[in-house]
Amino acid sequence: MAPFLRLSVQGHVRSMKVLLSAVAVAIIVIAALAALRVTTTSYTPETPANARAASMPPLWPRASAPPIAHTATRTAGDGVGLRLRVERLLKQGTPRERYQAFAVLARCAHAVDFDRYLKSLPPDIETARMRERYGDGSARIAAACGDLSARQVEQRIELVAAAADDGVPGAASAWIGEGPYGDRTALTQRPDDPLVVEWAEQAIARVLEASRHSDIEAVGQFGMLCLNWEMDDVARVRLLVDAALERRREDQLKTVLN
Repeated sequence: MAPFLRLSVQGHVRSMKVLLSAVAVAIIVIAALAALRVTTTSYTPETPANARAASMPPLWPRASAPPIAHTATRTAGDGVGLRLRVERLLKQGTPRERYQAFAVLARCAHAVDFDRYLKSLPPDIETARMRERYGDGSARIAAACGDLSARQVEQRIELVAAAADDGVPGAASAWIGEGPYGDRTALTQRPDDPLVVEWAEQAIARVLEASRHSDIEAVGQFGMLCLNWEMDDVARVRLLVDAALERRREDQLKTVLN
């Protein structure tokens, strides 16, 4: 074979290998996202908190404590107050029950976050219609938060971090969705902060570990990280946080409009 022809063939083979690698990553992402749409896994939290994250001094302003309502103190299902329900789950002490406690606390935090988000949207016909269906929000926040304290709601970060460390399915992705120590704005306002950089590195490590155990949500996140390999770690993880927030708000809007 002529030298120039051999070089041409070798170059073509290398190009094909790169293309096939990219296609393989894309297939992983598509398959993972498709599975996520079809299967909805219920998650349930876990154990000893990430002591390091919990003890970190707040180097950026924390979101103001959510306005916890004290009117809706009982759940519709079992008539037990949310505070007591969380305490009982934590007393049982298993990863599953602690992750369930996280889910209760996160529901409150997300309800407060959505209330602020919806009221911050620029006025137009569509947002006016949504706000009319939504109301003033107090009843919805009361239903989600009940008699929970602000300190309990903050505790969700420790619970989901421990759940991720214990390998509870979905916990790693849920932990990432809460943002750096519960503050998503730090990713855009302080991307060079050493604590934020360290958190992003930890997020990537948790995605990789969860992916090895066939955690479907983590597999999808791993694919997104691979497709954006040229970005720095904080920017790549911010894509995961933004995607999780977008999905959650889509679900919350559907609840309001249906």
